[in-house]
Amino acid sequence: MDNLPIIKLENIKKTYQENVDALDDISLTINKGEFVFIVGPSGSGKSTLIKLILKQIDATSGKLIVNGKDVSSLKRRQVSKYRRDIGVVFQNFKLLKDRSVFENVALAQRVIGIPKWNMEKNVSAMLSTVGLLDKAKANPKELSGGEQQRVALARALVNRPSVLLADEPTGNLDPKNAWSMMKLLDDINKLGTTVLVVTHNPDVVDIMQKRVITLEKGKILSDRSKGGYTYERN
Repeated sequence: MDNLPIIKLENIKKTYQENVDALDDISLTINKGEFVFIVGPSGSGKSTLIKLILKQIDATSGKLIVNGKDVSSLKRRQVSKYRRDIGVVFQNFKLLKDRSVFENVALAQRVIGIPKWNMEKNVSAMLSTVGLLDKAKANPKELSGGEQQRVALARALVNRPSVLLADEPTGNLDPKNAWSMMKLLDDINKLGTTVLVVTHNPDVVDIMQKRVITLEKGKILSDRSKGGYTYERN
């Protein structure tokens, strides 16, 4: 792991309407190549943190640096290029049901103008990585939930981002598929991708023994370099 910050928050505050502080003056550094869990009860600020990193919203105050870029100063025309280096996997997969598995993954390459011959090679390689090359021509609705989540992961990774954000990636999966997904994320991390996982799943957090940042009421409750779940769910 390189001890270089890839994500750095300095006194970040995000206040929504009615003076609700979703994040309240938090500072943290995530280094290149780290695997980090973000945990905490509903309303703790986890989703706000993801949205800030993706620049879907802006901080009320403070500074956010991602890949050496001051995110708050990015102009609207620069956001699309900035996001190319950030892969995202959501709980509900967000696959196009009228496209094949291959076409779903290829879409991420088409958006950035990758030539067809190169695209086909990249998509095939990524589907092989997630164990779905034999399903390339299938429709997502023909796949299991675990397979659909792996397609979503392949799509998030096909452009070789330096950062992967996984928002509740095991939320719709049974225990077996949840563990399979976490092993995949761990393998991807070992290849050099920085991985941030937002989760409510205490089992995978406890087993993985990675860095765990616990948020509560917009503040960092704890930041453990190697640990498990640190709060009781309601």
